Amino acid sequence: MPILTSEDELDLARLEDELADELENHAKAQSKVIKARKKLAEKVADMYITRGSLNRTMRDVLKQIQMLAREHKSNVKEEDVTTLTDLIKRSEINIEAHKKYVDVIKELTLRKDYMIEKQGEFAEALENVSDKRKIVIKKALDVEKIKNKMVEGEKLKQLDQELKDKQREFDRARDILLKKIEQYKDVCDEIESDLSKSKDILSDPHSYL
Repeated sequence: MPILTSEDELDLARLEDELADELENHAKAQSKVIKARKKLAEKVADMYITRGSLNRTMRDVLKQIQMLAREHKSNVKEEDVTTLTDLIKRSEINIEAHKKYVDVIKELTLRKDYMIEKQGEFAEALENVSDKRKIVIKKALDVEKIKNKMVEGEKLKQLDQELKDKQREFDRARDILLKKIEQYKDVCDEIESDLSKSKDILSDPHSYL
């Protein structure tokens, strides 16, 4: 087993800083995706509004061809009635699919916004732990140097107390980090569960017309 040194723990602090930066970068990238999804939901909502107008016009046409289909001399056949009736039914189903799609997207984007917030808190807590870790290491090295110089006991006692204080600060920061990680994981689990339940709705809404 290699002997671990303060340099190894400083390397850990450096890597923690890198991880915090990567978490923040990833959160920014996710924010862009969420904004794009919000715009998509708005466009889909616009689309089912126009489809509603389309359906109303198709129903007006249907009433007219139903009336003409009863007249044998007209150029409208029963097949025309059946075809348009089927198209209207399909389009109404599509509107409901679009509405569900938009509702799910809106809910998920809210959850994702919250997840990004928690990811940011995770990154901030990790950065704080890294800073506290470096402070504790530096203070421990200072105490070690003083011990080697055989300084008076009172001075050493004071430095030991300072080290203990810094260690407590680090422990508190680490406890906060663990809570932030747990909160982040809980939100991710909730989103994953919601995605699993909504996977059929989230498949791109079909379009018949």
